[in-house]
Amino acid sequence: MKYLFKFLKPYTKTVILLMFLYALQTSCALFLPFIMGKIVDDGIREQNVTVILTYGAIMIALALSALACALITNSVSSKFNARLAVDIRKQIFNKVNSLSFEQFSELGTGSLITRTTDDVNWIEETVSQLPYVFITAPIMFIGGIVLSFAGDWVLPLILLGVSVVVLTVSSLITGSLEKHWQRGEEYTDVQNRVVRERLSGIRVVRAFDKEKYEHERAARATSEMCNSFVTANTVSGLVSPIASLLLNLATVAIIYVGAVRLQSDTALQAGDILATIQYIALIANAVLILSWTISFIPHIKVSLKRVGAILDTQNTREDASLGYELEGNISFEKVSFAYQNAQVNSLNDVTFDVKQGEIVGIIGGTGSGKTTLVKLLMDFYPAKDGVRTFGGKDYEELTPATVRDNVAIALQKSMIFEGTIADNVRMGNRDATDEQVVEVLKIAQMDEFVGSKEEGINYKLTQAGNNVSGGQKQRINIARTILKPASVYVFDDSFSALDYLTEANLRKALNQYLKNKTQIIVTQRAATAMRCDKVYVLDQGSVVGVGTHKELLENCPTYREIYQSQMGGDINE
Repeated sequence: MKYLFKFLKPYTKTVILLMFLYALQTSCALFLPFIMGKIVDDGIREQNVTVILTYGAIMIALALSALACALITNSVSSKFNARLAVDIRKQIFNKVNSLSFEQFSELGTGSLITRTTDDVNWIEETVSQLPYVFITAPIMFIGGIVLSFAGDWVLPLILLGVSVVVLTVSSLITGSLEKHWQRGEEYTDVQNRVVRERLSGIRVVRAFDKEKYEHERAARATSEMCNSFVTANTVSGLVSPIASLLLNLATVAIIYVGAVRLQSDTALQAGDILATIQYIALIANAVLILSWTISFIPHIKVSLKRVGAILDTQNTREDASLGYELEGNISFEKVSFAYQNAQVNSLNDVTFDVKQGEIVGIIGGTGSGKTTLVKLLMDFYPAKDGVRTFGGKDYEELTPATVRDNVAIALQKSMIFEGTIADNVRMGNRDATDEQVVEVLKIAQMDEFVGSKEEGINYKLTQAGNNVSGGQKQRINIARTILKPASVYVFDDSFSALDYLTEANLRKALNQYLKNKTQIIVTQRAATAMRCDKVYVLDQGSVVGVGTHKELLENCPTYREIYQSQMGGDINE
């Protein structure tokens, strides 16, 4: 529960205010039965109208005070809960952004979504009930018992004994619930992951007729999740009816014993019985709250652990060298890499050398390791073996943030966000002027499109860029990339949606704009690679050829095969 107090620490004053309001509201409610007893004994029995009116006015004042406290409490509590949930999600978001891709993959997108939504919702729900549980219930219980003893000592003893039994039974019933909640949440993560995989790969699933297999995967995860949650909810659901049964039996016993004692020769009066019955209702309510809380604790403990596990994840490397400028020469020497739980390496003994100002191409078929090589270049993952250097410095001496500060990358998938063209391009450099934005858009061959719009660079793009074509998305992405000041520019298959003429014009303008800057162009197109100073050919995670276009046609069968399959004809023609 340490995480809960950590989350609440910034809101200490608000929590204290809520506790005070709950205490005031409960105290007002607690004295109402006592005053009612006075009205019966001193007013109605003695036929004293003045006493009835006086105590009646006091009851109305207490009731209105309790109502005012309740209204203020609800307003403060709702705002506080919303702010707390936002704050926790911000902490999770910031922490996830600071993790390495390896740590991110270990947690999993599906699990992160569940923890950020469902688990945070449970924490928010718990916090909203905490002041009530820790203030209202104890005051009701202890105050009700004390005030009941003021009228008669026998009757509250019955309820006190039953209350102990109720709380003990509740603890025994819910003792084993934590493992069921934990298992249920884990399978919620699995279900989320399976559904995401199914949706993202729906075309492949249909192409290979795997709908039944994917349905079974989702069904298994759903079944396990359902069984765990049904078991946990069924067991925790037993607490309220059992507690209600025992407390109602206690109430019947108290009424019976009170009637017997009232007829006997004791000092017990009708008003005492009436007040005691009302206190019994308050005490029973407090006991029900406490028993509900006991059944709730296992679930909230699981949610707090799951959120805390993210926030407690330690970054693999510190950000001490953030802001350090590097030269644009990169070298990989016999670098190997395998993804987590993979049986084979994605890269094997890759040697890769790029000099400052060079234009280097990386070409290969699907699954050859091109994107993996870029991920290691960006320091998304550490290498399994080998040495990597950037600007003459070992990657182990640099932080991921420093590496990425010195690299601008146009990813294979063009990410377009809702907003203007200028907003999307300025993601590469927030301080860029309109003139700079127009310049990079012209280099990216977007000037004609921008010029055709009345709004110009302020033309609104919809979410995911659904109102522009795939090629236009890529060109906006390229403009965003080259706007960022960097020593190395990586284009990961970011010309694939462009026709050859547009690509040629763009590359020509790009080479002039990025003169003396290092360019690394990842592609599957021979027409793109052939214009590079040097080309690395990848196949099954290994470098199978290095050289110029002409040299590779002569010496590299893999490159020659790619060229012939795409360009057609005889290479000697």
